[in-house]
Amino acid sequence: MEYLQLFDEKGIKLDEKIARDNKKEIKLGKYFMIVLIIIENDNHEFLMQVTSEEKGHELALTGGHVQYGSDGITTCIKEVKEELGLDLKKEEILSLGLIKGKAVLVSVYYIKKNVDTSNLILQNSEVESVRWVSTEEIEALINDGSLRNTNVPAFEKLNEFKAKQELLNK
Repeated sequence: MEYLQLFDEKGIKLDEKIARDNKKEIKLGKYFMIVLIIIENDNHEFLMQVTSEEKGHELALTGGHVQYGSDGITTCIKEVKEELGLDLKKEEILSLGLIKGKAVLVSVYYIKKNVDTSNLILQNSEVESVRWVSTEEIEALINDGSLRNTNVPAFEKLNEFKAKQELLNK
């Protein structure tokens, strides 16, 4: 049985776990966490995956649940390795913060990296294919509802981050 790590509303790890199958039964004030990873190349394109048939066959970011005993950054590295076969170093990863839902915290991570998609080793049970998607295409996917709805706030977090960076660079 897979157990998920529980956190408080600020993302601080609690010494508690819950079976993944029971995550909808979490008590008020406690949260499980998922990570979403945004990988952007130098052409301002985003690495997106088409999920496997059993995962809904939809365009989505790489991500996953934080298992008991783990944390967001470790899960980020693990999920990218498992789903894409890509090795990451902690120094390459920037945390964009948390998005709080009813019983879930979404921890969003950003990586600026050029990746040759032909060298990726995809986890077939989760990922059918990957492709680079332009900023304009992401906006269109959001507007027409084609992007996995849980991924939309992650791109909003990225836009907030980039807007702050622009202000700092003026």
